[in-house]
Amino acid sequence: MPFSKKLVAIKKACKITDTIFSSLARNIGSFGTERDIARFIKKEIRSRGLRPAFEPIVGSGPGGAEPHHKPQNVPLVAGFCVIDLGVRVNGYCSDMTRTVFFGKPSKKHREIYALVLSSQKNGVKLLKDGVFAEPIWRVSYKSLGAHRNRFIHGLGHGLGKHIHLRPFLKKKSKDVLKAGDIVTVEPGVYFKTRFGIRIEDDFLVTKNGFVRLSKTTNKLLCFPVPAK
Repeated sequence: MPFSKKLVAIKKACKITDTIFSSLARNIGSFGTERDIARFIKKEIRSRGLRPAFEPIVGSGPGGAEPHHKPQNVPLVAGFCVIDLGVRVNGYCSDMTRTVFFGKPSKKHREIYALVLSSQKNGVKLLKDGVFAEPIWRVSYKSLGAHRNRFIHGLGHGLGKHIHLRPFLKKKSKDVLKAGDIVTVEPGVYFKTRFGIRIEDDFLVTKNGFVRLSKTTNKLLCFPVPAK
C-alpha cells in the first residue's frame, strides 16, 4: 500500500479513536471497573467493523503505575486513571493514551500532570525530517525534572501495520526521523503502588515539522468518583 494510503488509513484510525474516547467520556459515569471501560472500548471498535490495534490498557490508581497494566475487575478509584487505546483501519494502527482524574485533583496532582504535558510538548517541538530520535527523548526526559527517573519507558515509536516500529524515540536510539514517518510521543511518570500519568498522541513527521493526527484534548479531564 503506497504511503499516501497508509497516511489516510492512520488518519482515519486516529479520528475513530478520538470519537470512541469522546463517547467514553460522555458515558464514564456508567463504568464501575477497569474492565468496564476496556469492554466499552472494544465494543465501540467492533461496532464499526474494526479491530483493536492492541488490548486496551486501563489502569485506575495503583494500576496506572504499571505502563502495560491489564484491566482488572476492580473498582475505579479516586485519582488518576490511565486509558490507552487504538484501532486498526486497513491493517494500520492508531495509538492514543489519556489520563483522566476521578474526583478533585490537588494542586500537586495538577502540577505533575502539567509537567508530563510539558514534557510531551517539548519533545514534539523537535519532530522534523532528519532529526535524530535520541535527543528528542532526552529533551522530554530532562523536562520531567525531579520526576525524570519515574519515566521508565521510551518516548515513542513508529506506527504502521505493527504497533511498534522504527523510528524508536528512546535512550541510545540510533534512528533518524524522516518525512512521512508516523510516530507516537508518550511521556509518562509512574509512582509505584500509587498512580501513573501518561499522555500519548500520534504525529506525522514532515519536512519542516509535524502534524498532530490525534485531536482529543490533552488537558486534564476530571469526572466524579464512580459510585460503588
